[in-house]
Amino acid sequence: MKSNRLYIAVIILAAAFFTGCEEYVDTVTPGESFDDDYAVRFLSSNPKVWELDPIGDLTFALTVTRDNKGTAIEVPLTEVADTSDVFTVPSSLSFAADEDTVTLVVTMDASADKGVVYGLEIEVAEDFSKNPYKIDMPSYSGEIAISVWSTLGTVQFYDAFSFYSVAEVTLEQNGDNTNVYRITSPYKEDILTEAEWGDWIGGTTQDKIVFTVGDDNTVTWEGFYYTNLIYQAVSGQEIKAYEVAELGADPVDPNVAVYDGADIQYLELHPYFYIDGVGGYGEYAVYLGMPGYDLAGAIDVPLFVSTD
Repeated sequence: MKSNRLYIAVIILAAAFFTGCEEYVDTVTPGESFDDDYAVRFLSSNPKVWELDPIGDLTFALTVTRDNKGTAIEVPLTEVADTSDVFTVPSSLSFAADEDTVTLVVTMDASADKGVVYGLEIEVAEDFSKNPYKIDMPSYSGEIAISVWSTLGTVQFYDAFSFYSVAEVTLEQNGDNTNVYRITSPYKEDILTEAEWGDWIGGTTQDKIVFTVGDDNTVTWEGFYYTNLIYQAVSGQEIKAYEVAELGADPVDPNVAVYDGADIQYLELHPYFYIDGVGGYGEYAVYLGMPGYDLAGAIDVPLFVSTD
């Protein structure tokens, strides 16, 4: 008797299930179509932070794209935010027929304070940017500053410990303290590969290395800098270029600026190449030439031509 009751209950549940399926109606409503919209938008790859060279033209360029490129259009723009009224933004941008990507050039006023970060937000007119399905946005928001650093040009750098050849780097000078210089890191993979470092390459590096020339013509840097090399390819065993004094020792050779009259020709440095907790290789000569100085000829090593 119990088994019959169970059988009847199963039949009733099954019937209810199939009845429910027959009554189900798909109520999904298709999303709004934007096939005819231009979807004008700023590419997400546009940098959000800009540092402008004070001796440059104080402009930066943003890339803007669109759909439906068949016709020429003029797209209004609005400055939503300009924290100190220091930017000049065109009131519109133009797409020619069959053009899907254009560049918007923004200018920063030279009166803006150096080293101060200013905010800017630009928005595309809604009539031209309705499509919400795009990964890129119809507005741009960024932070921009006039650097206190000015670019002096491309110069030569040689490290007798790490290199076979002289590398080229970009040299900048600090506008607030003209005795302070910085360079882009010369410790790139290609020049280290040329010097046969093999699997020791791949350590920590830095974007810029800063040097200060003192009143007595001695040169200092920020304790140490990284060389992009790892001792015996063991993770964490970074080979660093220390100021000798940072290691509690007296230098064998001084770090000095070498002059020709009133102008610096080159910096001659003697860092101690050291691995924290392991030991070091000792002092090696490192040279940084000033603009126009042929460092490669002076120290009789070849100039390295980067393949980066």
